[in-house]
Amino acid sequence: MADDSVPIDVRQLQPGLYVSLGLRWMDHPFLFNSFRLSTPEQVEKVRALGLSNIVYHPARSKVRPLPLPPAPKPKPERAQPTAPESKRAVSPAETLERQASSRRVAWPEVAPAVEAYRTVIDRCEKDYRAAASTARELMHEALVAPEQAAKKADALVEASMSGLTLHRNALLDLICGTAWDGSARYHALNVMNLSVLLGRAAGLRGEALKSLGLGALLHDIGKLQLPPWVLRIAPHTRNRHEESAYRRHVELGVEMCARLGISDDVVLDAVRCHHERLDGSGFPAGLVGEAIPVSARVVAIANRYDELVHGSDESRSMTPSQALAQLYRNEAAGYDRGLLQRFVKAMGVWPPGTIVLLSNGMIGRVISVEPDQTLRPTVLVGEPEMPPGESPVISLVEMPDLKVSRAMRPGELPADVLAKLTPTAQMADLARAAGG
Repeated sequence: MADDSVPIDVRQLQPGLYVSLGLRWMDHPFLFNSFRLSTPEQVEKVRALGLSNIVYHPARSKVRPLPLPPAPKPKPERAQPTAPESKRAVSPAETLERQASSRRVAWPEVAPAVEAYRTVIDRCEKDYRAAASTARELMHEALVAPEQAAKKADALVEASMSGLTLHRNALLDLICGTAWDGSARYHALNVMNLSVLLGRAAGLRGEALKSLGLGALLHDIGKLQLPPWVLRIAPHTRNRHEESAYRRHVELGVEMCARLGISDDVVLDAVRCHHERLDGSGFPAGLVGEAIPVSARVVAIANRYDELVHGSDESRSMTPSQALAQLYRNEAAGYDRGLLQRFVKAMGVWPPGTIVLLSNGMIGRVISVEPDQTLRPTVLVGEPEMPPGESPVISLVEMPDLKVSRAMRPGELPADVLAKLTPTAQMADLARAAGG
């Protein structure tokens, strides 16, 4: 149904009405030109703008306008005072304070939404760090206690499938927007979760999805048997002999899976072929097109995305949106285009964890994206005037006048602003360290 706008008298305003001011952004104290009134204080601020009429949107409002008050009865004339009343002089300081007050932003009532989000992501971060600890144990036990390692791998995949069902956006925020330490255990977890996300978007369910997740978790397990010096060399600086030594990790990974008692072809395909590319430029076999197993095509996308965002060379790392653009625009020949499209839709053009500049000059962190609204995410705003931990959350779906202008790298922001955009205490510590 069309959202027709209706002009009403400002005296009819009340909390719950969605209104449009029709003014320039600098001519009023609100963050947006169109928004839902949430408090009596906001109503009074709108009335104080001096407008006699204002537009409201019935379809977006939670209440109807108040009825107009009855016209006041004429008052009898009374004698004028013989002398004008004296007025107290207003000091320059009071004048400045009144001007500042008139420009102070009136934020929507968002504390419950912020608190709920912080509670969820705090729990998810603790769980993710615990999972990383389990992944580290798995990598150690794969060489000395393979049965225990296999059990821990199964448990991690089960947790991934459950976590993405319950807290998809919070997990993506952690995976995409957090400066993890770059270790193999976090890379394995990230690729596993991203692969499960993409596999689910491609229609995989049940045991097929679990096998995909296990292959993604173990995709680099063969690196445990490579000489440490091989892994320390940046990919773009390896010579021919170093590259050949590095490429052995895929076959070593298949051998490691055998030690763990894994014979599932879906898992082994992901481990062996996640570096194959549809245009034949990959390794170890230079497979082309449909010859590459589906599980390997999924893990290839998730693996490359995480490498671009959390690469060992921080100066070459990309924002989540830059990484998606790099995959889709510059490297698409090597990947399954249909899966790439599903990946972009599942992640959003501005994935959770992306720091963004909004069209009104505000800076925020994307915390939620719905697949059918990839350009209009939900954003945690890093407003300098707000106390720590109280920055508001806004949905761009409900703010048609607002949009994302571009993604920002964390290094572009002052440490205090970056810390306000990190939703948990431990993540805030990482943000301050990165900003410093």
